[in-house]
Amino acid sequence: MNDKSENEPRPIKWPGSSEYEDALADILKDQARRTELRDAPAQGSARPRLHPAVPPVLALVSFWLWVFPPAVLDPAVPPIPPVAQEAGLRLEMAIQVNNIRQYVAENGRLPNDLAEVTDGNVALRYVPLGGNLFRLSGQAGDVTVDFNSNEPVEELIGDAIAIVSGGAPSTPSGTPPI
Repeated sequence: MNDKSENEPRPIKWPGSSEYEDALADILKDQARRTELRDAPAQGSARPRLHPAVPPVLALVSFWLWVFPPAVLDPAVPPIPPVAQEAGLRLEMAIQVNNIRQYVAENGRLPNDLAEVTDGNVALRYVPLGGNLFRLSGQAGDVTVDFNSNEPVEELIGDAIAIVSGGAPSTPSGTPPI
């Protein structure tokens, strides 16, 4: 006999051996499929590579745009017209007048300074005059607006809401149209 044939394992013969052979064939097919999948290149790794000169060129262009920005990237902001500045100031003053009046209604006295009423970011001058009277002053650009608490708030606001929203002629509320 041949030595090789004696050392080789022989498949076990079971009754109904076709099932055994089918199972063994399925296992061998599955192992072959897994080997193919393992040896196949990954699907995501087949992307095109950049030319080696592209990153340095992009870095130089980015640096150039950062150091010397074109005018398109840094547009000139149009100035706010003085009429709109005054209207905004008048609205801010009206808001603070309402805050002061609410403070007086809750506490029975005028605040010592405007920081008691607001968060402190307001650039208005507040002067308590005694009793429940006070004066607010504000400046926006070259325009100064003063308000005494014995004046009606409607006079302070005037047409400021319409000017700010763009629905009124651009003349400040205290200035007659020309």
